[in-house]
Amino acid sequence: MKKVCCLGLLLTWTLWTRTQTPTSDSWIAAPNLGSQAKCEASMKEKLDVWKQFKDSKFGKNSVTFTDNNSTMTYVCLPDADDPRKPKPVKGKSY
Repeated sequence: MKKVCCLGLLLTWTLWTRTQTPTSDSWIAAPNLGSQAKCEASMKEKLDVWKQFKDSKFGKNSVTFTDNNSTMTYVCLPDADDPRKPKPVKGKSY
């Protein structure tokens, strides 16, 4: 039981930023955020920066700029998770 408790304390989070434009799709990681709450606070700060732009439209965790048709999506995940990895398809074995 003690081991499980300690593993939970060691879990850190990464704020992933996905930038999609008509010609590119890239991911950038900001790792080693101390907790999910810190990661989400960082995401909120980043989204707040974009509020000054008149062409910005907001989703829950994303902002789209209508002038250049680009979107930035923010995702908080435990450090071990990588959103760039393909998801396994249910029912298929390789």
